[in-house]
Amino acid sequence: MTSTAPSAFDWAKDVGIPILTFAGGFLLSRFTLTKKDRADVDQKNYENTETLIARHDTAYDEYTKALTSYASGPGAALDSFTEIATKGDRYFIQLNFLAAAILSGKVDAEAQEQILLPKIRSAVRRTLPQHYSALKDIAQKHGFPYRGELRRSDYGALYDVIERFGAGPEWGDNLDP
Repeated sequence: MTSTAPSAFDWAKDVGIPILTFAGGFLLSRFTLTKKDRADVDQKNYENTETLIARHDTAYDEYTKALTSYASGPGAALDSFTEIATKGDRYFIQLNFLAAAILSGKVDAEAQEQILLPKIRSAVRRTLPQHYSALKDIAQKHGFPYRGELRRSDYGALYDVIERFGAGPEWGDNLDP
């Protein structure tokens, strides 16, 4: 008598190949984006960029108003100092959010190059050191203690962006505070 049972190879060919094809197609579709999906991601990144820039600009405006208020008026020293320190901290937190979004790829590529990276480069090179210098000067001028100092570890995302994307041709590479 001859056996009519299918061989293991026939079973693998008839059942295994369709299962593997289905699983492969399913996994491949999860790791690739359609044109519409890419457009949606680009739009979301653009919207995220707009939100981050708006928050940055608001924090920057508040910070510069605090500096202007101190510089233009006789004002109370401790109140001015506290306002500058607080609003400066908020501004630099917003810059850190901007930097983190860049590092995670959640911003529009063109805006990153033309708007965000120059803001971060400027902050790291000029604004951060000037902020701490201004706080020390105000404290010293009005006779109260201040031991704050610029520490790279407090602004990790900012420095990580500079290291990844460069300090910019106009400043060279020396970024240590």
